[in-house]
Amino acid sequence: KDAYAAGVSLIVTSPYRSGNRQSHLFRARVSQYMEGGCSYADAYKKAAYAITIPGASEHQIGLAFDIITNSYSQLDEGFGATGAGKWLADNAYRYGFILRYPKGGETVTGIEYEPWHFRYVGEDAAKIIYENHLTLEEFWEQYLYH
Repeated sequence: KDAYAAGVSLIVTSPYRSGNRQSHLFRARVSQYMEGGCSYADAYKKAAYAITIPGASEHQIGLAFDIITNSYSQLDEGFGATGAGKWLADNAYRYGFILRYPKGGETVTGIEYEPWHFRYVGEDAAKIIYENHLTLEEFWEQYLYH
């Protein structure tokens, strides 16, 4: 509702992904890298950086979803530069969601920047993560494990 009032139209995609679907996506990415000349081990490693390994995806437990718009339906870095991507990056925390794989957090999360991927953590945690520019892993380390 607030996004719409700001002139931003959002489409939720992939709110739940079965284990079979996650396995299919992962295997397809491994195959893509192998067709490009990578060994299986290298292809697996590269795929795991782009797509969470089956059994570890937040889509499988229903906490995460991807966002697209009518005018931008690609799940790529370009989404972050769209009006929707910018609005979400600045406002999702107000509703308990975080940009799960932020730019610059790749070494901490182990996943490439995904400006379309959001996860629910609750409003309090989301606010802390947003205001302190943390990844979820850093939040856990600083606020939950100590």
